[in-house]
Amino acid sequence: MNAFVYCDTSLCIGCGMCERRCIMSHEQLTIKEVTLDEPTQRQRCKSFRREDVKGVLHCRHCENAPCMAACPVGAIERRTWNEDEKGHGQSGIIVNEDTCIGCKECVLACPFGAVWMAPTKAQRMVATKCDLCVTTEEGTPACVSGCPKKALRVVRLR
Repeated sequence: MNAFVYCDTSLCIGCGMCERRCIMSHEQLTIKEVTLDEPTQRQRCKSFRREDVKGVLHCRHCENAPCMAACPVGAIERRTWNEDEKGHGQSGIIVNEDTCIGCKECVLACPFGAVWMAPTKAQRMVATKCDLCVTTEEGTPACVSGCPKKALRVVRLR
């Protein structure tokens, strides 16, 4: 089952709490330790505020993911989790940062602009995108559970 985070722009206030909660979840930090200006504290979503609309940009975890097809080293892969006894589960696209060579092909291939380059703590530039928090201890994406206006929700498509 394909899953992704949907933002209801009529509810979003552009506060950026989704970015902070994402960093907290992936980096095991408290809210007081999060600094959006620190490049190695990488959020996997991007909030935006424009005069006419506010929202959050997330990876769509495409069925035929162009980012995955464009990666020359196979660092972007589909992962399935929460499988039941019949082998059905949720699936999403993740970046294996150890394999990523920083070539930016995935950034160019993503039609939504939902993949970008960011530095790791080892100062390597790697592809960064929403991973639906599958690599964390969160049961649901941190941005969804942390949104004060409940503008974010997980959508699951068969």
